[in-house]
Amino acid sequence: MDILTGFMINDEVKTSVFSMFMGIIAGCGIAAGYICANKGKKLSKNFAITVFLLPVIMTVIIPFIATDLKKTLSLAGVFALVRFRSIPGDSKDILFTFFAAAAGLVIGLGSYLVGFAMVIVVSLLYILLTKFWKTEEKQILKITIPEDMNYKDVFEDLFDKYLVKHSVKNVKTSNMGTLFTISYWVQPKKDCDTKAFIDELRTRNGNLNIILENPDDMLAPVL
Repeated sequence: MDILTGFMINDEVKTSVFSMFMGIIAGCGIAAGYICANKGKKLSKNFAITVFLLPVIMTVIIPFIATDLKKTLSLAGVFALVRFRSIPGDSKDILFTFFAAAAGLVIGLGSYLVGFAMVIVVSLLYILLTKFWKTEEKQILKITIPEDMNYKDVFEDLFDKYLVKHSVKNVKTSNMGTLFTISYWVQPKKDCDTKAFIDELRTRNGNLNIILENPDDMLAPVL
């Protein structure tokens, strides 16, 4: 009899199912905001699915633990474990993870108007800020040179030709001190020919390693 009680459709079950559907709608809005804001840029399909489903999961869990401190602490421990096992991601990915969880929490507690208002306002603000608040498109340039080369001025004319600005990020030795790797923060010009730039650098550094990469490529999305 106790087992059958768990399958009975009562008001609590109806409310949970309704909240779950509200969570699906909220998840669609959050995922759409993430995709729209990153349109034309590199984005993670897996992360978009994560922020879509996270509010749904939260709306189901929250009603069952809202009045039980022990269950709440257990959920906090699970989230801490997931965060510990995750690779640190970009700040916007961390924002959307918290955003999706918060929306699911609010909707799960029955505050549908507040939850959807938060989804709409935060998504629109993020899209507008992304579109109209332009930031510098910085990249990381790593050049390996022999130990007897003075890197201070050897590339300056090429930097002036292809870059808007540059600055030294760090310098380290390799191969028992016979090589130096200099890392620069660089901002290429809009009409920069990357291949020509790298080819000219190779003629200066003796055809040693040269790497040009985006900082975001070094980060994996959280979760």
